[in-house]
Amino acid sequence: MKRRFGTLSLVAIAFFLGTPTAGAQELAPGFHKIKDGIYTFAPDQATTTCSFVVTEAGVVMIDSCNSPLDSRRMAAAIKKVTDKPVMFLIDTETHSDHTGNHFIFSPPAMVINAEGAAAGMRKEYNPKRAETLAAQSPEMRGALEGFRMITPQIEYKDKMTINLGERTFELIYLKNVHSFADTAVWMPKERVLFASSAANVRTFINLRPTVVLPDVIASYKLMKSLNPEVVIAGHGQPTTTIIFDEYEGFYNLLMKRVGEMAAQGKSLDEVKKELKMPEYTDWRGQDRLGVNVDAAWKSVKK
Repeated sequence: MKRRFGTLSLVAIAFFLGTPTAGAQELAPGFHKIKDGIYTFAPDQATTTCSFVVTEAGVVMIDSCNSPLDSRRMAAAIKKVTDKPVMFLIDTETHSDHTGNHFIFSPPAMVINAEGAAAGMRKEYNPKRAETLAAQSPEMRGALEGFRMITPQIEYKDKMTINLGERTFELIYLKNVHSFADTAVWMPKERVLFASSAANVRTFINLRPTVVLPDVIASYKLMKSLNPEVVIAGHGQPTTTIIFDEYEGFYNLLMKRVGEMAAQGKSLDEVKKELKMPEYTDWRGQDRLGVNVDAAWKSVKK
């Protein structure tokens, strides 16, 4: 049964098992130690980022990693740092590269995302995904043992606070920025922000038809207002709020150019063929410029 919460408070009822001491270099390639007890797996710009935070009462994960192999690596890394269980797994979106490996952590972890996440996951679910992955290698097939789709057991509306041990996690719903349900995770004491795939590191994002660019830009302003020291994007290595400035600049320039071409009487197809963004030729995912033009067109033609 799905439960909806506004605030969830858990004191440190689990006994203390020691302070984590492992550095990122002791875990595996691609891991970064952000601050004490906060680690993220972000090997490159493309691979889905997943993270874990150790508290006195247990572990909180953010996203369940790109593939079952990465998830198994994450589970092994957590065990190197602490004996505490994964208490919560917070999804920053609904797409399978962030949510497809819940089965490795839940149970015991309770999966959390914004309202509509479970319905969105079911809508997007590809029953052939596990079979396709298993065909890649014997290692992947082994990592998929026990596979089943697990949707969030807890959904929240607008905002939610988790107090676990000595740490606070503030969950913030981001509307129309990427998937059916997107969540930013803010740790105010540590000033670390997990920003979802509203922004990825210097990459044209594969925008779905539900994305609204003014809402995306509003999400950047909201997240910047938190004044984080470290920003963890949905894809790409740890960064700062510069990521929001870069994307806001890109989308504003894109909408300006699309609007000017639309005012000249050009059709959407003509705009997609003719528009150039030479300032961003070093960004990854150049083949996705077309779907970004679609989103800009929708915004300027309202």
